[in-house]
Amino acid sequence: MDFTTKEGNAMSHLILTRRFGQSIVINVAPGADPEQALHQLLRDGITVEINRVEHGNVRVSIDAPRTIQILRVELIHS
Repeated sequence: MDFTTKEGNAMSHLILTRRFGQSIVINVAPGADPEQALHQLLRDGITVEINRVEHGNVRVSIDAPRTIQILRVELIHS
């Protein structure tokens, strides 16, 4: 899901569930200009919110600039 900040900056919103020991990876998106990604990151940051903890699962909500890629680690190592 995408949205725009008050300043007009494109941001992405991701909600996922992780279990104990599972990870996520946050890095510069493929094809993105690293300098632009750093500028957006410094300006807008990344917001991580814990939405729910239940039966060993954590529901996490992440807002980040579109130049930032967020992946479940198992997608990288598959």
